[in-house]
Amino acid sequence: MKANLKTLAIATCLALGTCTYAQEGFVRPELSYNFASLKGSDASGSTLKDAGGYAVAAGASFGAQNEHEIGISVGVANFWISGSSGAYGKVKTMPILANYRYYLGTKANSARFYLAPSVGNTSVKVNESNKGSTFSSSNTSFNWGGGIGALFKVADKFDVDLGFRYMEGIKIKDTNIHVQVNTLYIGANFRF
Repeated sequence: MKANLKTLAIATCLALGTCTYAQEGFVRPELSYNFASLKGSDASGSTLKDAGGYAVAAGASFGAQNEHEIGISVGVANFWISGSSGAYGKVKTMPILANYRYYLGTKANSARFYLAPSVGNTSVKVNESNKGSTFSSSNTSFNWGGGIGALFKVADKFDVDLGFRYMEGIKIKDTNIHVQVNTLYIGANFRF
């Protein structure tokens, strides 16, 4: 399994075309708490309830102090939607993101802070009911975001990752509604 993870990390590095060699690969499962809002005139009176989520990221780090990291992450979050007119339903988001992190400090530090821009596509599925009528849609939209966080070294090849991410540009098909998502997350960072 370790060889497969290293292969995935190196393939990610090559696919993004930003490094000539990887010093370390990583895989990072994470759990998240997501709070989102709906924007646009079609969203008036509708709200999304906060949701838990999960994701996994894999990639590689490089640089003299492994200060650059690139990777791909895939995640899921399910939000419950409610409207002032009695509408209710579910919004499922599934982002696939290309991520970059720039770490401050050296590999020897017990904590390293980072800045993390992201771009990608998010699949959005909506199922909503209102007084006998239903609305369903499914689409994928380009989105972007950024984040900040810190890695805390626990062991030689294991860190705990705590951070905040903001995502913008997630659209709901056949409406002028877009979803803005703020995420607090904790991850287990395994390096190899």
